[in-house]
Amino acid sequence: MKLSSLPLDTWVVVEPTTADEVKLLSKHQTRCEAEAECIKRNEGLGRPRYQAFRALSPIAGTLGSARADQGR
Repeated sequence: MKLSSLPLDTWVVVEPTTADEVKLLSKHQTRCEAEAECIKRNEGLGRPRYQAFRALSPIAGTLGSARADQGR
């Protein structure tokens, strides 16, 4: 799933697959739930693989708009 396609304003746990894509593993109502799931999945791994976060706005659209506005 593209980063820009993640559900907005929802806590999620993902596994990064490429630079701009992730595998969506779970959705959560709260930060605590998402972080607990992330910690559980990363337990025993040498290096953390899973991440918990909440997307607040579309990534690609925000970056493009900010750069376009700077040129005006």
